[in-house]
Amino acid sequence: MNIDSLKPVAQDLAAYKTFLDELSIEWDDFSAVEKYARPTYLYRNHLHGQVNGGELRKSTASRRMSSVISFYRFLMRNPRMRFSPTNDPWVETDLGIAYLDAKGFKQVAKVTTTDVSIKVTKYLDAWDETISDGSKLRPVPVSEQKALVCALKQLGNIEYALMHYIALLTGAREMTVLTLRVRDVMLPPDHIAQWPHKIRCGPGTGIDTKRDIANVYLSMPRALYEQLHAYTVSERANRRRAKTALGEDPANYLFLTQHGQPYYESKEDRNAWRDPTSALRRSALSGRPLRKFIERSVIPFVRETHPKFKYRFHDLRATFGMNWVDYQMLQAGPEGFSKRYLWARDQLRKLMWHRSPLTTDKYLEYREHMDHLQLAQQGWSNHLIELIQGDV
Repeated sequence: MNIDSLKPVAQDLAAYKTFLDELSIEWDDFSAVEKYARPTYLYRNHLHGQVNGGELRKSTASRRMSSVISFYRFLMRNPRMRFSPTNDPWVETDLGIAYLDAKGFKQVAKVTTTDVSIKVTKYLDAWDETISDGSKLRPVPVSEQKALVCALKQLGNIEYALMHYIALLTGAREMTVLTLRVRDVMLPPDHIAQWPHKIRCGPGTGIDTKRDIANVYLSMPRALYEQLHAYTVSERANRRRAKTALGEDPANYLFLTQHGQPYYESKEDRNAWRDPTSALRRSALSGRPLRKFIERSVIPFVRETHPKFKYRFHDLRATFGMNWVDYQMLQAGPEGFSKRYLWARDQLRKLMWHRSPLTTDKYLEYREHMDHLQLAQQGWSNHLIELIQGDV
């Protein structure tokens, strides 16, 4: 399991322990013949009560129960744990789940479920304006993009503004943006032979990528690179680097807080050897200040002119993808659409580091899907209105 995944599991198990302590129940006491008196069944009923009372989202309850099940499964599958409950913690059932693989072929996966699992039914919304790319991402409309950039300029925090610009103009994920290094933008723009400038990312570069994908490149347009280079050599950036152990080392992070802390600590740095006398941080550096800035400063500012405005930093990735697709399709025109589609599909897949072209297709089909849906809805609504308003 990835170290980043352990925190929510630990929190889930802590919530389970708190529940058991409140009822004075031992975690390994499965002596009750009546199954609903066993810890796992009692906890499931407790979670259902919290969901029904509006205290907990069903997805959170499902995850907490899943963590508890995984905990007991681990104990039962490892003889050295010496855990053998008197009665079963749950009843298991095997199911076959159909899915499409990365190449679009139908596959069936065997899944084991239990009668203490909390199932979350997901309903598809025809009007869902998101794209599934790792998670559900919402491309920010052009009018809102303009308001967002205006807000960033007015708020005047250069670090957060540049982070946004990188995501909007390259499609980079948060972890990639926040682990860029000084060396990546040190070279003066006039010394770079070709644009867009390619910055290699992944293991060995100090720049994080999702699932540690290697040998991928961030395509940096000249105008953006010039802003990043100007910031790197600025007095403001120099002062922040001066507060770090690396100082002016090119391997230092491009973005640092006013206290000299990285906004996001890369996997390589987290796994590096540490001085045993150094105090451990209470929490990992994983972009929280950026998310707080968005929630407390950017969104309220934009809502002054766009009352329903909302976004997550990760949505800027989808925004880049849709901006790129819209421009390419506009350039193609009706006659060259088919030929341009295949080229755009391949190029966008490389730009966004998609493992599967099926993910890229979602960007290329998004606008057409929404336009067709709107036309169909409008056409049928007009037909009904005519019937309603017409004479019987």
